[in-house]
Amino acid sequence: MKKKMLCILILAVMLGLTFPTISSENDSLSIEYQFTSVIREGQVVVENTILEEIPGEPLVPYRVARILLPQGTDVKDVTVTQGESIIQEGFEIPWGQPACILSGKPQKVGRNEATYSSNEWYHKTLYDVITVQSFRGFQILYVHFYPLQYRPQSGTVKFYTTLTVHVHLQESSQNPLYRGLEDDKKDAACMVDNPQVLETYESVVPLIDTKEYIIITNSTMAPIFQQLANHKTNHLNSAGVYDVQWIYSTYTGYDNAEKVRNFIKDMYQTHSTRWCLLGGDVSVVPYRGFLCICSPKVDYDLEADMYFGCLDGTFDADGDHVYGEPCDNVDWLEEVFVGRAPVESTAEAQMFVNKTIAYEQSDKPKVCQFHQARLEPDNYPDSRQVAYDCEYWTPWYYTKRRLFEEYGNVSKDDWRNAWAGNPLIVQHTGHGLPTFYQINMVVGESVAWTTADVPTLSNTFKPVHMSMACLSGEFSVNDCLAEEYVKDDCGAVACMMNSGYGFYSSVDASKYSGDFLETMFRGLFSDHKQHLGELLNQAKSYWVSAAESSSVYRWCYYEINLLGDPETPAISRSLVIYLSGPQYPPEYSSPTYTVTVEMGKGNFDYYWYMNGGLIKYTLNSSNWTDSCTLGTVYKQFTISVYVYDRGTGSSATASMIVYPGGTPP
Repeated sequence: MKKKMLCILILAVMLGLTFPTISSENDSLSIEYQFTSVIREGQVVVENTILEEIPGEPLVPYRVARILLPQGTDVKDVTVTQGESIIQEGFEIPWGQPACILSGKPQKVGRNEATYSSNEWYHKTLYDVITVQSFRGFQILYVHFYPLQYRPQSGTVKFYTTLTVHVHLQESSQNPLYRGLEDDKKDAACMVDNPQVLETYESVVPLIDTKEYIIITNSTMAPIFQQLANHKTNHLNSAGVYDVQWIYSTYTGYDNAEKVRNFIKDMYQTHSTRWCLLGGDVSVVPYRGFLCICSPKVDYDLEADMYFGCLDGTFDADGDHVYGEPCDNVDWLEEVFVGRAPVESTAEAQMFVNKTIAYEQSDKPKVCQFHQARLEPDNYPDSRQVAYDCEYWTPWYYTKRRLFEEYGNVSKDDWRNAWAGNPLIVQHTGHGLPTFYQINMVVGESVAWTTADVPTLSNTFKPVHMSMACLSGEFSVNDCLAEEYVKDDCGAVACMMNSGYGFYSSVDASKYSGDFLETMFRGLFSDHKQHLGELLNQAKSYWVSAAESSSVYRWCYYEINLLGDPETPAISRSLVIYLSGPQYPPEYSSPTYTVTVEMGKGNFDYYWYMNGGLIKYTLNSSNWTDSCTLGTVYKQFTISVYVYDRGTGSSATASMIVYPGGTPP
């Protein structure tokens, strides 16, 4: 996942452009994955993967394969065949360390001598079958590939250039949560390696009586939230507000949280619901706490609003009413995207509604604010890496502002000024507790930003805010820092923060909690999942198999909640494009111009014009960019591009006056 160079072994995998093939003769699905590697600074470097960090064991890479199963099938068996292998000697791969709690002291361990004195291949298997998960009835198989194996005693590395997975299928009944909507297929496409298999899923005629967006609140705040529902109907088919007491009296369940979940599930199946706003703090709309154990930490009540959106199963497979245990057949992907408005009064509800509507109607700045406070006094590991990873996915035409402790003491005035710069997103790295987080650790002095400081902000644009700090999103506390941000007149339009402890690696500050921050930026700017609830689900979807197999990732997955409206788009509801190219090219050159679709649904028609005359068109393209190279230019002209989004029916035009060999008059 990382796009950075570590001084230790960095391993990543490049997925080849090989399309899956389905064999009707033996009922199997095969996909070939291709891998590339180079040697840098004496280590094997493969691009784009995740390091498996087991304390004392060699840091080896794995690639997550996310394989969509054809409709009506299940996994009978999985096998993997390997292609050519490359064997080299002379490598010393370092070992993993225990995960660090952001509020704790890192623990160090030595290497496992039994492993490092052995000449057996490590990792022992080429692949592990992790889980089959469902998203709106689309069945997704998760497999971990290990393209590199290591003999520690001899320092030998064996690297496979290709691995081909063969999924042997058997017939299965259809998932009852399958709706067959075209929007569901589009939402699933970015979650799998083989979206072509979506063609095997039949389409269903949409329901007439729909409620795409629902709000659950009490009778006192219902009239206020109805204003938000009315606003949503300007761009959604329908929206509704529902009294939580009516839900309690109408739906069955072990407790009120289960009754609310059963209501949401019913609305999903019978009214095509996609978005749900929990319109109240925990005194208004209940929460579900999960049990999570990540030694030595245990949380018996980790706040996890994903319970209300992930609708497969019960999160209590063993029936002991202790939710989210590894044995509880956890569902990781949200069918209904969920957010919470942490309000308790009509005044707070009105503030939330006004902020949300104003945000959706405002122009969005192309500015992102990145922050770093140290996690350790000596800044090892370097906590700037969290910001660097997030910056990687941010478009080049966005302004990227840094407020780093490594540049000098970050004061409260610095923090206020950063927000006053009106960024679209504010990313924070540092330690925290429910009512504060650190914006500076040791350089100059320690500086904590508290709930009492939030009202001193003066920003006029309300950004989306995310942090890896411990407990700053613990919304069952009255009130945590994330709640104050969302309820304040300035503050943030939404926060995605941890309800429990954050985690990092003692050799990589951006691992674990930082991974989720990185995929939030990836989900927004690369996968184009901009509605906040959908964005959080997309960011988490990259870590499903990690959470299924690792207690640290499970903890991090559970604890990130959205305090904000899940349907609110981070950037725009309509098509947004950006035209780039030389405005003052040399005379008699052949300049190239590029249009980038910043936000849209997918499949675009591109029409290029020079002085109003059509010079090129590209139809029904799945690419998010298109380019046009002109012939020899020698006098002033206007280049323009018209883009039509087949997914939404919206269109946009961008143009530029070009002055070859000169300057504008």
